[in-house]
Amino acid sequence: MAAAGRAQSTVPAVLQPLPVQTMGGGSGTSIDLRTYFGLPDVTGQIVQFDTVMGRYNFEVFPTDTPLTAANFLGYVNRGAYNNTIIHRSVPGFVVQGGGYTSSVNASHIPVEAQVRNEFKKNNVRGTVAMAKTAVSPDTATSEWFVNLADNRANLDNQNGGFTVFARVLGNGMNVIDAVAALQSATIGFSATVSLDNVPVRNVVAGQTQVLLQNLVTVNTVRVVPIYPPAGGGASVLSFSVTNSNSGVVTAAITGSTLTLTPVASGTASITVRATDTNNSTVESTFGVTVQAASPIGLIAQPVSQTVAPGGSAQLSVTAFGANPLSYQWTRNGQVVPGATGATLALTNLSDAIAGDYAVVVSNPAGTTTSRVARLTVAAPEPGRLVNLSVRSLSGVNSQPLIVGFSVDGGAKALLVRGIGPGLAAFGVADTVADPTLRIFDGGTAPVDQNDDWGAASNAASLPALFSSLGAFALPTGSRDAALAVSISGSRTAHIIGKATAPGVALVELYDAGTGNSPKLTNVSARNFVGTGDNVLIAGFVINGNVPRKLLVRGVGPALADFGVTGTLADPKLEIFSGATAVATGDNWSDEPNAGELVSTATAVGAFALKSGSRDAALVLTLPAGSYSAKISGVGGTTGEALVEIYEVP
Repeated sequence: MAAAGRAQSTVPAVLQPLPVQTMGGGSGTSIDLRTYFGLPDVTGQIVQFDTVMGRYNFEVFPTDTPLTAANFLGYVNRGAYNNTIIHRSVPGFVVQGGGYTSSVNASHIPVEAQVRNEFKKNNVRGTVAMAKTAVSPDTATSEWFVNLADNRANLDNQNGGFTVFARVLGNGMNVIDAVAALQSATIGFSATVSLDNVPVRNVVAGQTQVLLQNLVTVNTVRVVPIYPPAGGGASVLSFSVTNSNSGVVTAAITGSTLTLTPVASGTASITVRATDTNNSTVESTFGVTVQAASPIGLIAQPVSQTVAPGGSAQLSVTAFGANPLSYQWTRNGQVVPGATGATLALTNLSDAIAGDYAVVVSNPAGTTTSRVARLTVAAPEPGRLVNLSVRSLSGVNSQPLIVGFSVDGGAKALLVRGIGPGLAAFGVADTVADPTLRIFDGGTAPVDQNDDWGAASNAASLPALFSSLGAFALPTGSRDAALAVSISGSRTAHIIGKATAPGVALVELYDAGTGNSPKLTNVSARNFVGTGDNVLIAGFVINGNVPRKLLVRGVGPALADFGVTGTLADPKLEIFSGATAVATGDNWSDEPNAGELVSTATAVGAFALKSGSRDAALVLTLPAGSYSAKISGVGGTTGEALVEIYEVP
């Protein structure tokens, strides 16, 4: 006995109400609408037909009819049903397609092997079955039909029963019924193709020949998801949102994600509507309250670490703010189920657990997200600074761009470069046209220098050295400067152009030696900080896989103690990994770990900063990778500033 056939499914439904949202004045929140809206009882793949009469969807039944479903989906995925016609319509019985091309000389589409009959479900209204010949039950190929009525008495009991493999979803039968309501005609498409009961449309009085525009064309047939994908594309459901008060919160939908962004304190009512292909809708409304800016602060952040396979690790955060505080840890941006404490303990570590961890701390006023801590599972390889660079203006007030650096533990082979014209290839304008690079050891005369790298005595070997260290190539004949030197102790690199006008220049330091000792331990650069792109930027690279602790400082007011005039009054320090901001510092003594900043500066030999000064400083532990430290003036201010990067023992 055949199973009861499922006809049309329900229209979109609210699976659960959208929850009331209480937000702080900080970052927004995202809601996955797939949790709250859906098509109940729809589990199979969905195929969408786009026709000249409208769109409708089939849900395919792969479990009950695996061979038939695979056969049908094969035609769909090959595009075989695109630009075909509905070639048969018998009112009160069936509408049939999947056979003939959309053409005044229509021909049958290429067919695959016949499919074994899989009759299990009843032929009731809204179900979709395969057409076949009377020769045998196992003669179905490409043609399908939609049952317009309860056809069990007829189709379930002839030729082994007709295989129902899909159903029409929602109100898609409105489109099918509209096709069935059209007048029909007998059409001879060619000497070999003549069809009865072909539905035709827009036929005018006196018309004697059926034209292409009179046929019911199926434009495209494709597999679609229930929910709209983030990147766009066809789907069964689409979402829209209305907002009673955009001055309090903005609401935007991308794909199936609703993003709420607080604007100002107050309340708003948000309504989300789900609409299916055939314009059936359902909606859910919820309230949003935006409170004052989040009072949450983080005293201690999670720290990156490398652990051997099978070992354990503990990540933690110390937060303060109005209770109750709640915590949610994430890994690679995804929620870690059950990780809702201030401490996250991880055991039996493997690559499957490694990743970038952070914790979102929340209270009724809002949320704060910690810095990312990278957990690496590998044999530990201590990280260290291997490449350093500084980009800024050279020649302001006729002063060179000066970069200080130190090598600890003996002599170290370094590649030092002074780049001006070579920056143009990266879209940098107003570069130093002809830089000269000089190395000083504290005296008034340089210990080494270069002008035009191609004129150096070892110029022939420099391109290979550039390549081996990952330094970008310099064009033959360029006026950029380069030196391969051996350094022990502290040095300064000066770069200035021969022209009087200032320009943008880059100083680069590459570790050209082997092993972890001797090593580069710090870099510093003092220069004029302007606005826009004319700020002070120091780049650095950490190798290995064990995160490295660093002290990074942006000094302005404190330079006055060393006789520097025109200092940057309020420097802002930003640390980037690529284009992603990793950390920001402003007014070092306001940092939660100000005491650690003092002790760390003493440990690395950095000069002290006065309590309450507007200089910026950060102590942070970073995993292996490339980073940049950017010094700019708060409020667009300008002046002399110093950037410093120290390895912390």
